[in-house]
Amino acid sequence: MKVLEDDDKMPWGKYKDERMEDVPAQYLHYLWINGKKNDKLCPVANYIKENMSFLQSEHPDGIWE
Repeated sequence: MKVLEDDDKMPWGKYKDERMEDVPAQYLHYLWINGKKNDKLCPVANYIKENMSFLQSEHPDGIWE
């Protein structure tokens, strides 16, 4: 499985083809709490896990657990 980096494009969804670092933390939080946190094979979920501390600082009101 490809590991997404900040310069890689979002593969699907509302922000498809945007650079991952440009996808809003609120949108990634939405994906995370709506099932992606349990999807071990999803490159977007793995990106979120790898960047969790930064995303939490960008969207501190979200519950990321």
